[in-house]
Amino acid sequence: MPLRPMPKPSPSPTAPPANALPFGSTLLFVLDDPISSKSSKPGENVRAHLKSAIVVNGRTVAPAGAPGQIRIVASSGSDIEDKFGFVDIFFEPLALPDGRVLPLRAPVARLEPRDSAGHESTVEAEDTVGSIFVPYYTLWQIFRHGKNFVLRPGSELPARTEATITSQANGTIAIVTPRPLPESSEVPDATFPLSPLATPLPTAAPVPKVRYTPSPSPSPIATSTPTP
Repeated sequence: MPLRPMPKPSPSPTAPPANALPFGSTLLFVLDDPISSKSSKPGENVRAHLKSAIVVNGRTVAPAGAPGQIRIVASSGSDIEDKFGFVDIFFEPLALPDGRVLPLRAPVARLEPRDSAGHESTVEAEDTVGSIFVPYYTLWQIFRHGKNFVLRPGSELPARTEATITSQANGTIAIVTPRPLPESSEVPDATFPLSPLATPLPTAAPVPKVRYTPSPSPSPIATSTPTP
């Protein structure tokens, strides 16, 4: 059999430039306080610090250990009927040493326990066997408690940058955020001149409406009939 031609290797992704940190880059934060679906309250700020320094073109934009804050937006503890707890988080902007801030976002805003497919199939098999051989197993299923989500101090939590950090030729560091999205009531600015899909038809001048007024007709002349 003739040998098949070897498939061409897929092109490698373009490496980010050395003088810029692209938009959406991942930063790792180490928790100083715990996050728990059982004890965390909405509005609470969780302390964290930057694991590694942010270095752009040999310049340190933020040192390792720079303090960060994670705000708890919502939380709910576990409950009966095997309901799992969750925590919604929001990354506060990272304060830089020069007084500016770097906006961040959480890749996953809702933190909750994750069960593997194998665990789910095992639990399903246990429930099937229990409902057959264990009396009142259905009641036990109703009152079975779910799991809480817990991150202890020292856990690592990723964040994504919401701006591009660029090292300028004059040695300054620029933090460029994207343009805001236009609202539905606004017309977005076009980056190129718009041309119509077809030549518009010439519009004729509107014909003025003429109102006709009837002219008065002469009244008939009365004639007298002679009497005999």
